[in-house]
Amino acid sequence: MKKVILAMSCALALMAVPSAAQTGNGRPTTADQIKADAAEKVAQAQAIKTQIDAAQALNPRWVRGLTNVQVELTLTDQTGNNPAEKKTVSMIASSGSWGKIRSAGTIRPGGQPPGPPYIVQLNVDARPFVSVDGLIQLELTFEYYPPKSGGEQQEGANQRLSGVNQSQTVILQSGKSLIVSQAADPISDRKVVVEVKATVLK
Repeated sequence: MKKVILAMSCALALMAVPSAAQTGNGRPTTADQIKADAAEKVAQAQAIKTQIDAAQALNPRWVRGLTNVQVELTLTDQTGNNPAEKKTVSMIASSGSWGKIRSAGTIRPGGQPPGPPYIVQLNVDARPFVSVDGLIQLELTFEYYPPKSGGEQQEGANQRLSGVNQSQTVILQSGKSLIVSQAADPISDRKVVVEVKATVLK
């Protein structure tokens, strides 16, 4: 990429020289002046390349193309000693690109009188960056608003479970799971555990 940038800059420098070996006022110029102008353009291109190299030295090196990453997010939702409910979302995204999943539905509670309908949803956005040493930086955002269980719908049709809205950046090893959060319900003993795994696909 650096060689391409420098080559393009040199080409532009040569194109900038008057094709008829003339100055802006129409008077012919010398060959030495043409060479000097071209050399100045090349020097400017080299200065730009130096600035790019300095900027890249300050940032991690990422594999941006031709690398797919499988991202798996597992939510474990448990209240008290009740059996835990697990939900898993899986997607594939290339290094440096976003993967987005939207899943939503409407619940219409029964009962007398019936409760108002409410939305349940599980939305996940993930963008992996694969580093040259194999680690994965994952930008992750998700929203989780679950349905109520049958007992909860009967006890309080107008209530709904607390949702989780989370955004973070984590470093992962390829193929290894990591618990990235544990959220507690503010009004009950319910908790939601979030586990993430990112795997570089060969």
